[in-house]
Amino acid sequence: MPNPPRLSDLGGGPAVDAGTLRTRARRFAELLSIARRHGLVPFRRLDFSRDPDTADLRRSQAEHLRLALEEAGGGFVKMGQLLSTRDDLLPDEWTEGLVGLQGSVTPADPAEVAALLATELHAPVGELFQSLDPNPVAAASIAQVHRARLHDGTAVAVKVQRPGIDDAVRRDVDIALRVVRFMARTSIEARQVGVQDVAQQYADDLIRQVDFRSELRNLETLRAAQERSARPDEVRFPASYPELSGRRVLVMEFLEGDTLSAVRASRADRDLDEPMRAILRAFLRQVVFDGIYHGDLHPGNVLLLPDGRPALIDFGSVGRLDPGLRDVVQELVAAYIQNDTSRIADAVLRMAPVRRAEDEPDFRRDIARFVADELGPGARIGVQTVDDAVEVFGRYRLKPPPDFVAAARALAIFEGTLRTLLPSFDLLDESRNLAREQIRDQLRPSVLRDVAARELFGLVSTVRRLPRRVDRIGEAIEQNRLSVNIRLLADQRDRRTVSGMIRRILLVLLGSGAGILSIVYLTMPSRPTAVLSTAAAGGLLGGTTVFLLGWAAIDAWRTRRRD
Repeated sequence: MPNPPRLSDLGGGPAVDAGTLRTRARRFAELLSIARRHGLVPFRRLDFSRDPDTADLRRSQAEHLRLALEEAGGGFVKMGQLLSTRDDLLPDEWTEGLVGLQGSVTPADPAEVAALLATELHAPVGELFQSLDPNPVAAASIAQVHRARLHDGTAVAVKVQRPGIDDAVRRDVDIALRVVRFMARTSIEARQVGVQDVAQQYADDLIRQVDFRSELRNLETLRAAQERSARPDEVRFPASYPELSGRRVLVMEFLEGDTLSAVRASRADRDLDEPMRAILRAFLRQVVFDGIYHGDLHPGNVLLLPDGRPALIDFGSVGRLDPGLRDVVQELVAAYIQNDTSRIADAVLRMAPVRRAEDEPDFRRDIARFVADELGPGARIGVQTVDDAVEVFGRYRLKPPPDFVAAARALAIFEGTLRTLLPSFDLLDESRNLAREQIRDQLRPSVLRDVAARELFGLVSTVRRLPRRVDRIGEAIEQNRLSVNIRLLADQRDRRTVSGMIRRILLVLLGSGAGILSIVYLTMPSRPTAVLSTAAAGGLLGGTTVFLLGWAAIDAWRTRRRD
């Protein structure tokens, strides 16, 4: 395992004052102290085997890790929640020990919660609610949820930010980003997979989670998209109360039900195939057609209602795809359904073009092989699938957009949830069938009518501008003012390539010239009266030749390694 970075290695960010540096250093020391106190360092002592004889040791270590993550708080709990769904990565003792992170974290002081509510909503708690249970029904790393009743008797869930978590999350995010930047500087593999962009997106997402106004918008957008779908009642989203919500408080409908974490812990014999299929169908529609999706579908964020339907909660982590990237995803889905590896490669190249045109045929062959081996009939998505995909992308130095990587991460989280609850659920086969359903849903008359209206509106707008543009072009031709602007070397990589090529050509020319003069001087007869002998001059020029040509070779090698 590589040595951890020192605090002095983690520069590269914006300038900070001495107080911030001291705070960050104290946080590093605090995290290290927590790990030591719970026996988690040195890391080589941790047992990740599946040996039955050491099951008790793994169970104890998992419990200490859970306590350490709770004590560290913030984003560290989020990481533990993700790991608790990855039984393909960790032995059962570890995943079962981390499950506690999904539903219960030590609650905040009720007096502090009441004070925060009064400050945020500008009124005493008694004026806002008929009743408010001081004991939270769920406590997570960033917020906790209390059950309450409005004055009209409606049951609501009051999500309150943990006091002081805002500053703590921002501090930890800053530390994590500096560590990632250190990794990106020292690891070629980290740069190839775009780890810095992915980490930045995750950090931005975590910062957004401490502003509940953003979560309110996410909830309302996802709920509206579900209501417009072909199956609006298949998955429930709670109703929101914007007038009772703010930056640190979110009030929404209270949904009665058990989380999937509770179902798994109780080991109850319940039919989960249809609820999981409904969530997968909704997720695929969100990613492929809506362009906004729930990005944190771990078992603690999925409820099973008394009528058997699933419901989604916690909308702090919601991803978005811009229209261009959504078109690429739709092309990928259509090509995958038809098993058309050529179209799959076309879509990937639209999203992340190869740097050298001569690499494209090899990339297409590798994509076809990857789809056949890893995504064919009977295949199962797992960590090895992701590793193989990263290896293919890294081989050709492709850098997928961070939004696409985030969507893949969301699918991996849901895949982990499925794996822990329904090991026999075939995610690939179900996704293929459900994608066909989604395409049929998009061909409904009402959807086609909306699409036609949007396209017609765009066409009318373009046609209205066309006469004016034609008139301007004709006027420019008539007055001999028509010109075409072409920006050469607009891309920074192109400028760097050309400047590097010119630099190396000059070095080679100068080195070659010095070499020719060196040979001339070394073959000339020596003159006793000369201040510098011809042999010395030839040797000096020869050394210059070696230096210049060596410089050119090193520069070419560094350029190839960087690219």
